[in-house]
Amino acid sequence: MMATARDERTKPLAAALAVALLLGLCRGDVVQFIFGDSLSDVGNNQYLTKSLARAATPWYGIDFGTGMPNGRFCNGRTVADIVGDKMGLPRPPAFLDPSLDADTIFRSGVNYASGGGGILNETSSLFIQRFSLYKQIELFQGTQAFMRQKLGKAAADKFFGHAYYVVAMGANDFINNYLLPVYSDSWTYNGDTFVRHMVSTLESQLRLLHALGARRLTFFGLGPMGCIPLQRYLTSSGGCQESTNKLARSFNDQAGALVARLSSALPNATFRFGEAYDYFQDIIDRPYMYGFNNSRAPCCTLGRIRPTLTCTPLSTLCKDRSKYVFWDEYHPTDKANELIALETLRKLNITVTGVSNGPTAPPPS
Repeated sequence: MMATARDERTKPLAAALAVALLLGLCRGDVVQFIFGDSLSDVGNNQYLTKSLARAATPWYGIDFGTGMPNGRFCNGRTVADIVGDKMGLPRPPAFLDPSLDADTIFRSGVNYASGGGGILNETSSLFIQRFSLYKQIELFQGTQAFMRQKLGKAAADKFFGHAYYVVAMGANDFINNYLLPVYSDSWTYNGDTFVRHMVSTLESQLRLLHALGARRLTFFGLGPMGCIPLQRYLTSSGGCQESTNKLARSFNDQAGALVARLSSALPNATFRFGEAYDYFQDIIDRPYMYGFNNSRAPCCTLGRIRPTLTCTPLSTLCKDRSKYVFWDEYHPTDKANELIALETLRKLNITVTGVSNGPTAPPPS
């Protein structure tokens, strides 16, 4: 069968990418594929126009690039941004970014993270649109098919096999599922059985990623969820919700054991568990020791009206964003994210080779 004109036009691109792939892998250049929730989202939910979980309004992104909203649920960088920077890896663009093409994927990887996303499909259904972890993996499978078409199967499989994989999920499964009585999971399970259900589902997902070629994977554990400003606001004392923190610690224990078990059992797998729970708790308990002066309230608020859930154009900002641990009711500030990222790298014994861009720096091209 004669090749079509389109086939002929794509042959030079495929050949160029294949050559670049071989040269890149010889030099040790790799990319990363990120799966996660709002703590890692770099813009996917910007394109989910019906989603109720979008960082699309000021003052999100005020300390990043042009200072305009860029899809990150923060004033600056995410933990994933900073970890990648420190490892000398490019920042992967959002999967839904209209400019995403084969060359960009080859040079930078892809970020599938979605605000509200969870390990469980039903999590955050009240947000209407969001990508669960299973959906993100499905999108990754589409990326693989696309790159195999461009590079050929052997070269593409080598590309995906050398990449780094990050999965950071779980908080929404508690905050926007189990802990809300409108979800059936809240009365179907108790705390222990729900955590086991989450970890069992996660095991299937991590095994699937391995079957799709993921060999170097880090799963990020949860922080002290009961100490986010929203959870504090729901208590009469304004203190942390210890019952919520207990769920996070239980999940971390079981997820950490799962990751270690899979790393030993799956062929050629180097799966690692990254967490900074105790360190983050200490920041919250002793903020002055880390250069903060507030670890209880969000920097971005609507006067005395709380909770506002998201930062809005009508919100007012704290005088010094570097002195606040939390940016909004859910998410840490750039400064807190940097400390958490560095502690996670330290506990993983990962040597820092890259130079971390400050919060005002645009993402590397």
